[in-house]
Amino acid sequence: MKKHIAIDLGASNGRVLVGDLREFEVVHRFVTENDQILGEFYWDIQSLFREIKVGLKKAFDQYRDQIASIGIDTWGVDYVLVDQKGALVSLCYHYRDSRTDSMIEEVSAKLGGREPLYEATGIAFQPFNTLYQLAAMQRDRREALSAAHRYLAVPDLLAYWLTGVMKNERTHASTTQLYDPRKRNWAWPIIDAMGFERSLFGEIVDSGTILGPLTDAVAHQVGAPKSVVVIASGAHDTASAVAAVPAANGETPLYISSGTWSLLGVELPSPLTGKTAMESGFTNEVAASGNIRFLKNIMGMWIQQECVRHWEHETGAKISWKELDEETVAESAYQGYIDVNDLVFLKPNTHDNLMVDRITAWCEAHDLPAPASKGEFMVAIYRGLARAYKEAIADLEEVIGSRFESLYIIGGGCQNEILDQWTADETGLTVYAGPVEATALGNLMIQAWAVGEIASLQEGRDLIRDLQKVKVFKP
Repeated sequence: MKKHIAIDLGASNGRVLVGDLREFEVVHRFVTENDQILGEFYWDIQSLFREIKVGLKKAFDQYRDQIASIGIDTWGVDYVLVDQKGALVSLCYHYRDSRTDSMIEEVSAKLGGREPLYEATGIAFQPFNTLYQLAAMQRDRREALSAAHRYLAVPDLLAYWLTGVMKNERTHASTTQLYDPRKRNWAWPIIDAMGFERSLFGEIVDSGTILGPLTDAVAHQVGAPKSVVVIASGAHDTASAVAAVPAANGETPLYISSGTWSLLGVELPSPLTGKTAMESGFTNEVAASGNIRFLKNIMGMWIQQECVRHWEHETGAKISWKELDEETVAESAYQGYIDVNDLVFLKPNTHDNLMVDRITAWCEAHDLPAPASKGEFMVAIYRGLARAYKEAIADLEEVIGSRFESLYIIGGGCQNEILDQWTADETGLTVYAGPVEATALGNLMIQAWAVGEIASLQEGRDLIRDLQKVKVFKP
């Protein structure tokens, strides 16, 4: 097999990886920089592009002629707007920015209620959805919106900067709440009703579409041969991760893509957009295969990450994860927990609104003992996550009319063996944990499929199941 480059940007860090489904290595790792400016929260998109080019140069310096392609995946919903010459007309907002806090209600009222919007798009009502971000821009930054020529999701923009080709990749487009999963196109009636210009929204391409070669300037900068192409991989990182679930042919696996968020769901042939699905909080996003990822967003490791960030900032010393796990196990008799889906836990730490303080306040407000140590904070978070998983699985089984006996946990969060075991205990399901690098593997798999090295995504899943380590946790 030829080697491929997977550029995998998460909400906390980014990696540039080189390899194939058998083996790969991280050649460059970096922080996905963001910042608050005058009270608003942005991604430093230019620094991310610089780091990507650093990683590409390292990759080509080491494996130049062995590399066939490049694919990019990132978190969902975030975007930029560009003018007719491709220049940014605004900074790249972070999905945790507070400008959208009231937009669900405002937009729903404008569009005749929640049910028609859910029926049209199948997307759950989250304040950070692209629809609400654009609505907030329409309200607060009308001049920037008027100057815009094209909407590009973050991975679309990065691919454009690499190739000069402007396209919208389908899995990412499907996260916007402006996409119709049945017509497999933009939800034009919603776009029209919102007063957005249709011309903003360009051609949607499938995962696995070859976008084109690197520009001459970028190729020269990173030392790439002319034969290398950029592929629209599963541009939404969850789509890439789910592609790598090591399920057998014919199996409909129940999965959690575990990282900053926990995305729990199944893959279905068509969307479910009825009232029960809407009220249960499920969303319909497109899979790399073209099927539907029917899933629920659960807050995930974000809450843990913000606690750890605070403690490290407070002490000036790095937290030992081994010691933190040991303390968590030692404090497992602690009876507190949190509702991880409470939006009070959505925002990042600020000097006057720390995550640890929000956890304490939540426990006290619900007549639960407040955590008194780092281990007890972790217990509260992990127990809350396990409970949220159990509730989401029960809701999912009711909506789709199926029962499950096992659960695949993939992604970085599957390394948390405490949570893996507690999830098995809480849900009563056998948990298969791994692969850890599911997003990168899915990204590489889609590229291999695009260039004809494997015949199908299922062939890729079969290879992953045979080659990657998976740990089993029994209830």
